[in-house]
Amino acid sequence: MRSATRPSRPRRRGGRWIAAAAVLAAAGAGLALALTRGHDPSPAAAGSAPPQTQLSSSAPATIRRRLAVRTAGRLPQAVSGAAAAAVGQRVYVLGGLTASDASTAAISSVRGNRSRTVGQLPVAVHDAAAAATPGGHVLLMGGGQTTSFSGVGSYDPASGRTRIVGRLPTPLSDLATAMVDGTVYTVGGFTGSAASDRVLRYRAGRATAVARLPHPVRYAAVAAQGSSLVIAGGRVGDSPSDAVYRFTPASATLRRIGTLPQPLMHAEAAQLDGIVYVVGGIGASGSPLSTVTAIDSGGRARVVADLPSPRSDAAVVASGGRLLVLGGSDGAHPLASILQIAWRRPQSRQQTSTAAPGTPPKGFRGPLPGDLLIADRGNDRLLLVDPHHRVLWRYPSRPGQHRLVFDDDAFFTPGGRSIISNEEDNQQIVQISYPGGRLVWSYGHAGVPGSGPGYLATPDDAYRLRGGMVVVSDDRNCRILELRGHHVVRSIGRPGNCVHDPPRGFASPNGDTPLPDGHLLVSEIGGSWVDELTLTGKLVRTLHVPVSYPSDPQLATDGNIVLADYSHPGGVVIVDRHSGRLLWSYRPRSGPGELDHPSLATMLPNGKLMVVDDYNNRVVVIDRRTRRIVWQYGRRGVGGTAHGYLHIPDGFDFVPVTADGRPDPAAIVHGP
Repeated sequence: MRSATRPSRPRRRGGRWIAAAAVLAAAGAGLALALTRGHDPSPAAAGSAPPQTQLSSSAPATIRRRLAVRTAGRLPQAVSGAAAAAVGQRVYVLGGLTASDASTAAISSVRGNRSRTVGQLPVAVHDAAAAATPGGHVLLMGGGQTTSFSGVGSYDPASGRTRIVGRLPTPLSDLATAMVDGTVYTVGGFTGSAASDRVLRYRAGRATAVARLPHPVRYAAVAAQGSSLVIAGGRVGDSPSDAVYRFTPASATLRRIGTLPQPLMHAEAAQLDGIVYVVGGIGASGSPLSTVTAIDSGGRARVVADLPSPRSDAAVVASGGRLLVLGGSDGAHPLASILQIAWRRPQSRQQTSTAAPGTPPKGFRGPLPGDLLIADRGNDRLLLVDPHHRVLWRYPSRPGQHRLVFDDDAFFTPGGRSIISNEEDNQQIVQISYPGGRLVWSYGHAGVPGSGPGYLATPDDAYRLRGGMVVVSDDRNCRILELRGHHVVRSIGRPGNCVHDPPRGFASPNGDTPLPDGHLLVSEIGGSWVDELTLTGKLVRTLHVPVSYPSDPQLATDGNIVLADYSHPGGVVIVDRHSGRLLWSYRPRSGPGELDHPSLATMLPNGKLMVVDDYNNRVVVIDRRTRRIVWQYGRRGVGGTAHGYLHIPDGFDFVPVTADGRPDPAAIVHGP
């Protein structure tokens, strides 16, 4: 529970909370529906499910000086000590202290530069912690008002309902939280009488201690980095700390890895592109700070930006490739402003772009509003092409590079510094650095199918998520695998159970598309099914779809499902995500528009459809309104390796471009 912006001054305590606390205790929860403080909860960082990029496996993350800080809107009311988490494209801000120094029960939603109040917690609370679950809910942990609470609540943004789902071992406020590999961890906090020195793991409604800190600590800044937690600063006794620790859950080890430029507490942290950023806080003088401190994967810390004014006790969340700093305190009053911290876009020295936000630069305003990464399966190569059919990058491009074998699909990894590709008939997944073209990771045994540890059988659609986890459809083993390094984190389905019975069994799953809300869309060839599941393997819904061979379902811009029919003549359909009802279809039976075994279709930002037409040796853009092909790369029905030719392409990834027209794979987001 927050003592004061200056630690010596206690918070005002209201008698109304005592009665409310009694009601909650009677309910068996001592409910403080307190969500983890604004850290990214995606498998990459704490407290915000969607969008932080995790530490890449290809190289250690290093600090770069291209950060820009600007105002990005206002909260409905000034608040400090709030909890926050991101779900999809929205950030939810819960509780906090208002200008009257009283706790609030308000829940606010922030999307883009707009915010509004969307609900109320059962009880006003501050100094709680929040984390988004893969299922799209927000966990609210601990917190308090006059006393600290042990309740763990869940807020469902879709329904607006809250409920108690678990308890902490002791009451805790002033705690910090982060999510690693789908598991929530809390650090330190205040029990109501003493600071805590525990790191807790919260799973399935129960919290257990997994590590002990060198000292009891409150108000630490915590974020996930790869498969570990970074713990920076915090209040030790009555003073701020400058220590930086790393906790690795897999080995249950805690070690000091660095030192902050100055001691601080009451700061928040989140992770972006593998770097943990500690925002604001209170320094040794007792005054708020204006610094943004970056901590790289080696524990090196330095100041990389300044806030417009000092602030502490703000919620910090990674969302949409940026950090949002929500509210906070200037040392005397809570704040309503929202700050954005993001990379500065490189700008051409010859000219600057005058295009409106979201408008492609000139030259990219045709059918294909960006560049395209193509998995040219029959030629065992990857190509990056622009709308004018120019090849910008290819792999392999020089002797000695890893040889691709039947590269079935290819997707950029978070941060855009590598490409992951599944070699379906070679029983292997590979990850290639971009643009360097170096093999940085692989899984499976080349040419050898199997179902044991380290083996795959016809892998399809491998995606690397922001937290570093890889999801892949292990087709002939009838399962969806979640991998961390060379270890299986989770198997949804099992070898031999090849029937439509999700999540226990799948009839030849050939697609496993990660969604922004943390769900997966799984296509089953047998019986024509599309299943929606959480990353933990819980079935959300299953749809019987109107195609003979469903392939690689994708989310449309309106939230429905785009699906290819891998047949001849083939087709593309859009179906309702909740009912499976057919909304639109494309299926010419002859002529230049006929498709021959299309394996992947997705909706471009301009609403047109990008489709790979495998056995016609081309990728095409289809105008939904006219049902005509308006762009293509490759020659229909003619395979080849020369410029402008493909041979049985099978996958692609749409690549946005910068304001000056350069490929911007770092802007690509697959999943949460």
